[in-house]
Amino acid sequence: MNRLQRCALALFTALFGGWGTPVCAQSLDGLDALESVQGILSNAQTSPLPGGWTIGGVGYSGSSTYQLGDTSSTLIPGGIYMGTDVLFLGDRVFYTFAREGPLSFFARGRVRLGNLTPEDKPQWAGLSERQAELEGGLGAVLVSPVGLWTARVSSDISGRSNGSEALLNWSAPIIDDRWLVMGGMGLTWRSGNLANYYYGGISPAEATATRPAYDVGNTWSLTPSLVTTYRINPQWLLGGVLSYEAFSDAVRDSPLVQKAGRYDALVGVGYVWK
Repeated sequence: MNRLQRCALALFTALFGGWGTPVCAQSLDGLDALESVQGILSNAQTSPLPGGWTIGGVGYSGSSTYQLGDTSSTLIPGGIYMGTDVLFLGDRVFYTFAREGPLSFFARGRVRLGNLTPEDKPQWAGLSERQAELEGGLGAVLVSPVGLWTARVSSDISGRSNGSEALLNWSAPIIDDRWLVMGGMGLTWRSGNLANYYYGGISPAEATATRPAYDVGNTWSLTPSLVTTYRINPQWLLGGVLSYEAFSDAVRDSPLVQKAGRYDALVGVGYVWK
């Protein structure tokens, strides 16, 4: 399966084909802000965050984690579901199992797609393929006067990377009739196992004379994001997402990465299924 085919597979399972997922075998961490939207859903016909199913298509462009990785652009169909207790965002699903005032607690499952296939680049010969993994975790959302706060932890439960991740995300939704504009900032910690598998680690068995072994270790990343939607009419919704993940020094210094970060950009249109 080549990179474009993996992009298609990933995008097919995302919001409008892309919102809220690892896209093109990358992780759309800027879209973690969407994990808190249940607190501001509305069934009003002009709501820019309608509950239920939204089916449509998205145009996606995003860069690779790796220096030699390709920037991807494609058009793919897909859909999401946003309910009071259940939230489905393509590669991830949430179930809210408890609420206490402005605080809610959820369980989370996610498929993190692989992000490196050695056959894609001759310089990657000898590396092990970074394959998909299944993750599970728990989290909480706080609706506060200064925005939405999401905290969660998750771990690989498929035995792929055997790694873990923790996130603290703040987002500030501004809603005006048919419009939503939501800026956000996420801080993510990744364990050494997960970072080495998906963010530039090179094991001794993968090392060569021109590619030394490299241990990424535990890492942090910072991800600003901007999400906007517009309710055209009761049936149709426009949306856009822009995010950038700024890598820590340990990731950017990897011989495989050698870059400061990566971006994702999406523009979509969807039919609100009622």
